[in-house]
Amino acid sequence: MPETIHKYTENLPKNIQQFRSIDFSHPNFKTSGLFKELIEGHYFLLENMGQNLDSVYTQMNTSTDYLIKSLKKNDSLLNTVSETLFKYFEKRSLYPAAAHLATQMLSQDQCVLSTSLANTMQKYKDLKVGAIAPDIQLDASTTLSSIKKPVLLVFGASGCTHCKKEALELLGYYDTWKARKNIEVVYISLDTDKQAFKTTYQNTPWQTYCDYKGWETQAAKDYYINATPTYFLLDKDLKILVHPRSLGQVDAWVTHKL
Repeated sequence: MPETIHKYTENLPKNIQQFRSIDFSHPNFKTSGLFKELIEGHYFLLENMGQNLDSVYTQMNTSTDYLIKSLKKNDSLLNTVSETLFKYFEKRSLYPAAAHLATQMLSQDQCVLSTSLANTMQKYKDLKVGAIAPDIQLDASTTLSSIKKPVLLVFGASGCTHCKKEALELLGYYDTWKARKNIEVVYISLDTDKQAFKTTYQNTPWQTYCDYKGWETQAAKDYYINATPTYFLLDKDLKILVHPRSLGQVDAWVTHKL
């Protein structure tokens, strides 16, 4: 498939149609060494076929619908294929394609989803770009919706080494974002130790909150948090603009799109 993109572009329509005629329900398909490579290769081809993003997502969604229809009578294989796709979409930041997959899978009454996969899909459905993010009761008198500014929502923890590293990087961006775009950073700590929380966050310039319930905090549940740090960039009305995978991606959005 990579060679098709670079050398045999005239074969693109044929290759796409061939994928959409494969019998994915064949019992030996799951154990084939081509399984993961074939699926990821097809979506890589769609992503790099030279069309605009709207057209790319339309093509991806068509292929996703074909996969689901082909596998709807095989729960185990459908779970495996869906998980493979989710990981690929996340790795490539193809969030609209992931949201479509989630919506379609959750609407399949006949199939049985694993708990972890169902939770992941529900996250994409509820928190897709363009959706209104859940409000958060930050403290007794403050809610997320009361801030009325664009917000970078961060979920982290004092014991997370990666969080500490990215908090230092965030310090380098904070004043510039605030001055140029009036962005507020709201940091939700998943700490359970009050002293550890205070020691780590007492001098940060942004708003930091913690109810000391750790992963059981309601905000973490509402946002389906399963790793830290996790970021959401929201507009002043809590509409989700992007699920940033890095602070560099946040900076690009702040600089060029807000």
